[in-house]
Amino acid sequence: MAPNNREQHQYYEEQKEQILADLRSIGRPATRKKWNLTSSTIHQLESRWITPQEMKEITVQSQKERRAGDRKQKSSTTQEENTHDHLPLFPEFSNEWGEPVQLKWLEVYEQLTKPTT
Repeated sequence: MAPNNREQHQYYEEQKEQILADLRSIGRPATRKKWNLTSSTIHQLESRWITPQEMKEITVQSQKERRAGDRKQKSSTTQEENTHDHLPLFPEFSNEWGEPVQLKWLEVYEQLTKPTT
């Protein structure tokens, strides 16, 4: 049975320092995976717990890690297998965007960071 929202909130608050430490050290995708967080949950936690500047630094770090992972994956695949070479880099999140754009960004980000099976 899934915990209710109050229990989840309390759990995240109790684990706040560990989650923040993971965000800073291993980045957003790895932290989401480690703590089994949805992109909307991690976004809510970040907006409550950290400054916009630190959120930007975490986003930049996560993008660098993702690009490094992409380069590693590209080196192990042939050009014919990689069909997304023409896509631009995914933009970092901005609090300046309107709510519909922010929600769409979170949807797309969640899809991009889902582990492939």
